[in-house]
This record gives sequence, structure tokens and C-alpha cells, in this order.
Amino acid sequence: MKKDTINFIDLFCGAGGFAKGFEMTGKFKCIGGIDNKPSAIETHKHNFKNSVSICEDIRKVPPEDFEKFLNGQKVDLIIGGPPCPTFSTIGHAKIQSVYKSHDDKDITNDPRNDLFLDFFGYVDYFRPKMFVMENVPQFLTKYKGATFNAVKEIIKRDLPEYDLVSEVKVLNSVNYGVPQNRRRMILVGYLKGMYFKYPDITHWYKDGKFNINPNETVIDIEKLEKHVTVKSAISDLPKITDNWRVSEVEYSKSKGLDQYQKMMRAGTKKTVKNNICRLTNERAKIVFSHMHQGCIYMDLPPDIRKILPFREDIFKDRLKRLVEANPSWTVLAHIGMDGYMYIHPTEDRTLSVREAARIQSFPDDFEFIGNQQETYMQVGNAVPAIMAMKIAESVYESFDKLEL
Repeated sequence: MKKDTINFIDLFCGAGGFAKGFEMTGKFKCIGGIDNKPSAIETHKHNFKNSVSICEDIRKVPPEDFEKFLNGQKVDLIIGGPPCPTFSTIGHAKIQSVYKSHDDKDITNDPRNDLFLDFFGYVDYFRPKMFVMENVPQFLTKYKGATFNAVKEIIKRDLPEYDLVSEVKVLNSVNYGVPQNRRRMILVGYLKGMYFKYPDITHWYKDGKFNINPNETVIDIEKLEKHVTVKSAISDLPKITDNWRVSEVEYSKSKGLDQYQKMMRAGTKKTVKNNICRLTNERAKIVFSHMHQGCIYMDLPPDIRKILPFREDIFKDRLKRLVEANPSWTVLAHIGMDGYMYIHPTEDRTLSVREAARIQSFPDDFEFIGNQQETYMQVGNAVPAIMAMKIAESVYESFDKLEL
């Protein structure tokens, strides 16, 4: 199947990190997205001009209604990441199952459970060539595998024309050139006769437990690129201060850019937006000043911890300063609350929205819409764009070999 662009829809789209990665290949076009967070949908609309971006609970928008917004465009691919609380029997006419937890306790009462069913309900209706679902690694093991087994049963029973990739893998974004350790389960289904091969890792980081080749082939570490660092991710961005209020600012440098910085800046010129940085209270800044790179809250002397006290049996790493030479740890949506787990490696402040977006590998021409907390949370909830791009390249190989 040779095709210039492949149309896809993005379910539970958020701001659009997953979709952005697919479009970065130049081979895919997002024609529709849906999410129930208004600011995220405004960001999605702003960055995906060809998309009909719908702000609504997917349970209120059956696929036949969604199709009406697409103006006859064919859906070749469905991507998305439904939340993963439990799994239940709530559902559609064709796709419905009863599963219980390992201790036989009924787990069907969480109203979010049917979001998985909505994802597969859309697959059932649109019958795309492929679908790609991302989720937390615990998806594979929750309730001793009951959740994952339920999904496999749905595909086997109600979507018999699809095969599921033989062994679902967990990928780490640091292995694909993202300056962040972030592990995500990637589940891929495709019409019988197609195939899918996970993208081979391209980058290596010393923390070996995160670096399993998804294709189980022997890796020559010497031939892999070095991991992308926090310094590479943010050092060329505008010079700002704590409580920075100006969104669009000139870059701090324009010469001597490394490969990652050039890639992030490909769609921009002299300035970049979303440089907003939260106000850190004075007590926290005093504590920050005592933290070296890699330092966590419980590394601090007791008298320093008393300046900004937390429950020490719970919040051992409540504060963490990033390390310039390493990738970041996982950027979570909690960055929208205070950012204490993402203290700038050399300055006594937390990260700006753009700095966090760089660590998530969003290109600089991707603009986030919303207030400060909303934009931070959009970044934290996203799939790293570069990892999504690598997955998309593997998906395209499957389409390229499909004979219609």
C-alpha cells in the first residue's frame, strides 16, 4: 500500500504528543481527536489544523456521531491511550466481558472502566488497518493480568479480522532519543496479513534495566547513540527567572547547537513560546540552594529539611534536582501542582513549561494553550513526541507492505 499520507484519529488525545509524533514522520495526518479536557483540546486544535478536535467524554460520542465530523474521510489508523484503572463489563452491544480481580473481588464499579471498551468500540466501527494503544506498563500485570487478558479476549472474540502483536512490549523513551526515562506499554493490532515490528532502540543509557531491546536481538552498544541529556534538552532555551511571565522569548544561543536542539527548533526562528515558570516560595528556594544535582529531599541535613517540612516517611524524594549529564526521570502530570520533583539542574527554580516540553521532546513550534497549571499538566500527561515518531515509522512500514 503506497500512500502519501495515512489518516488517523486520536482517542483520549490530550494535547497531542502521540499524534505529533506520528505527524513528525510526514507520512500521517491527524483528522480527528477527542478528549474531555477543554484546555488540552484547545491545544490540540491549535497544533493540528487538519483535525476535528472534540471536547467531550468519549462515552457520550458514539463512533457513528464522531464519523459525521470527518466529512467522509477514511480512518486508516486509530491511536490512543485510555486511562487504566480496572476493567469491567460495562459496554457496547458487541464488545462486553465480565472479568474479576485475582481475589475474585468484583472490579466493575469504576465508571472509567468502559473507556477501554470505547477504544475498541471505535475500532469495531471504523475498521482501520491498524490500531495502536499506549498505556502504563502496569497494564500488562494489573490484577495478575486480568486487564490485559480481557483486552486479548475482546480482540479474539469481537474483532476476529485483527491480529495482536505476538508479544506486547514496554518501551522506554530514553532508548529513542528522548531526554527522559519514561516507560510505556505499546499494544498494536492489525488486519490479518499485515505485521508489526517494534522500533529498534537507537540510544543507550547506563541504567541497564530500562534498556531491553524490544525485538530481542543482540545489541552492539558501541553502535548506539549516547542518551540525550537534560543539558542538551534545555540549555539553549531562553534565559528566564523564577516566576517568569512572558511566554515568547528569544533563545539564549543560536550557534553551536547539538543535534537534539536543532531538531527541536526546526520549525522556529529566533523566539519560542511557553516559557512561563511558576513562582517558588521563599522557603523552597532556600532549600533548593542546598541541593546538588541528583539530590533528593532526604539527602538534605535535618535542619535544612525543617525549613520546608514534609512527611518524611512518605515524601523521601519530594524534592529532586535534575542532573545535567543524565536524562530526566519521568515527567508526570503532577508537575502542574508545584514542580518540586523537577528542580532546574543549575538554577534555584523549577522548570518552565517549555523546558518540561523539551524533556518530553515536543518540538518548539508546538504551542500549549491554557493557564499555567493546565499547560504544565498537558506536558506531563503526554506521550513523548520522538518516541511516538519512532513507533509511527514502524507502523508506516506495515502499511507500506500492505497489498490492497
